[in-house]
Amino acid sequence: MPKLYLIYGEENYLLEQSVRELKKQYVDPALEAFGLDVIAAAEADPDRIVNSIQTIPVFAPRRLVLVYDPFFLAPPPKNPEEADAEPPEDKPLDLLLDSLGRIPDGVTAAFIVHGKIDQRKKCFKFFQKHAEIRQFAAFAQWDRAKVTDWLAGYLRGKNTGIDEAAAEFLVETAGISLGVLVNEIEKILTYAAGRPQITLADAQAVASQGELQILDLRDRLYARNIPELLALTAAMLKRGESAPGLLAFLSNRVRELLQIKEIPPGDNYEAASLLKVKPGYVNMLRRYAANYTLAQLKNTYYELQKADLQMKTGRLEPKTALICALAELA
Repeated sequence: MPKLYLIYGEENYLLEQSVRELKKQYVDPALEAFGLDVIAAAEADPDRIVNSIQTIPVFAPRRLVLVYDPFFLAPPPKNPEEADAEPPEDKPLDLLLDSLGRIPDGVTAAFIVHGKIDQRKKCFKFFQKHAEIRQFAAFAQWDRAKVTDWLAGYLRGKNTGIDEAAAEFLVETAGISLGVLVNEIEKILTYAAGRPQITLADAQAVASQGELQILDLRDRLYARNIPELLALTAAMLKRGESAPGLLAFLSNRVRELLQIKEIPPGDNYEAASLLKVKPGYVNMLRRYAANYTLAQLKNTYYELQKADLQMKTGRLEPKTALICALAELA
């Protein structure tokens, strides 16, 4: 078995699931006090890590050392100028890498990073050569088919099915974060206990007011009912919904309509493959895209993108930027 692991990525649910599997594999729950050392980011300095890794197991057959988000495996800098040069490596890090190259028998170390890693760094290159690397990238907004497939697989593990409409509803309302989806599906499983398959009615019965309103928002956008779209957006903002979150949701829906508008009618399976959605979803998109001309969709997308820029640059307060963008569509 490997002595060294690097587990990283933006999909926190899968990342933490991988950590749970490691603990199950290496740590006896009855001996956890002796067989597990968890080092949080705030204390993840090289000396602390070296001391833990070089401590041989006592009162337990094995030790697992979990190191969370150490500074030397930080994400790449956002400023391109900072990315030009190799970051300096200091002596403590060299000592750490030397220690990782001679982990005692019975000790396993896993470094867990929530997010991306600067792959230029010497530490990462060391892990590439000497560790088992597990990367869990977040699903992209356009990977809806992959998310619904994952959801169906998760439920198969619980001997339960889910119909396509219910899966689409959950992805539409809860988003593509697997942790959030699992929370929602567990609530539905409790509600629909004993049933062989989750239906759209089950998902809607458990959904919150906010989740149902997000579908109403989508439907008003699809119908090009701008007055009601504005009114519902204002009500949701007043209730505390995030303006950037609503903007991202609407922008993604418009982008899908633009894509389907530019794909000639024909084989829905080919269109579904291009858009990374299910064939049934293509039918829905084609139906709603008929409410817009291509020019109207392009203008709508432009106004939403302009609002995004206004939010990020601080030119307008987020709520104001979103309302102004939608008002331009009337």
